Amino acid sequence: MAKERSCMQKLCCLATIVLVLVVASVLAWYFVYFAKDVEPQVGYCGGCHCIPDNSTSCPNTAPSRTTFSKEIIDAWKSQTAINPYTLDCNPFEDGTYCDTEPPLDSELLRLGDTAVCAVHYERSAVTSDNNQLCESQAYRLQTYPSWEEAEAAGGFVTHTGHCGVCSTMQDLAVYAEFLLPTSPGNFCRRQAVQSLENGIACYRGLGMTQDCARIWSDTSWNTATNCFTSCVIDPTLPQFGGEDDEEPQEQDNGTSTLIELNATHSEISMESSTNTDSACELSECLQCDEEVSAPLFERYAGRSRRRSGLLSTTAFPCSRFPYIVQDPCPLTIPLE
Repeated sequence: MAKERSCMQKLCCLATIVLVLVVASVLAWYFVYFAKDVEPQVGYCGGCHCIPDNSTSCPNTAPSRTTFSKEIIDAWKSQTAINPYTLDCNPFEDGTYCDTEPPLDSELLRLGDTAVCAVHYERSAVTSDNNQLCESQAYRLQTYPSWEEAEAAGGFVTHTGHCGVCSTMQDLAVYAEFLLPTSPGNFCRRQAVQSLENGIACYRGLGMTQDCARIWSDTSWNTATNCFTSCVIDPTLPQFGGEDDEEPQEQDNGTSTLIELNATHSEISMESSTNTDSACELSECLQCDEEVSAPLFERYAGRSRRRSGLLSTTAFPCSRFPYIVQDPCPLTIPLE
């Protein structure tokens, strides 16, 4: 009996030691992963906002506007989508069984960035000299096979690719308000690593819609777990982080300070994820994210910074960067 009791005590001690080591390892990973601040930085390739395709010249597709006034951002936030996409599953875990409501169109999805997501406001068209920002206006989202077809139907192209859960004007407002690396996005990434619910609540706190916040949270976890070696373990790579969780400040000119939402699928906000210097190639970390998270993120989110024509911390091939002048009150024709 004494021998059995001694054996049980040893097993309990061993189990306790293993548990302590596991907890310590998880905590170490957690704090190393989010240990350092990231300096604000827009990704450029030799001074170009994108990576030139088979050419040394930089195309004239750089955004005409890189900052947005509080009035414009507030106008987008006040607008209401009549037919938003919703998501009640995790595409990284549920696979082909996961879909949005309304369902995504497989034929349009196959077109990739050739397809576009357009908005149609319900109001009557207003002239530009009215100086209106279309506050509190309702609109519908519609995916078209091409830019030309969207404009012919009276829509305004808000991003390339199929519409998704992040295609709303409210989510565009968040993308426009938070542009360069800083604490809000880092904090939300930490929350997403803790739990899906915490991540969603945090991204919602930034102003995202419920379903856009969900895909961001799912993607944050997926990239963290699947790109651990290239994005976290490599000691030569700067890490995520930022303990200063202050709200974004406004500049004197009324425009919002640019901040970046960290953990965007193909736009991970860490210095290691920007392009390499010599050949403007994607880093190993970003390449991993492109492979394991980006396709599903863009499939379900619809809107990304790149697809919206907004500069990010990473320069992508110019053929993948659209020129879109985001307008808070474009002239559109209501859908029937």
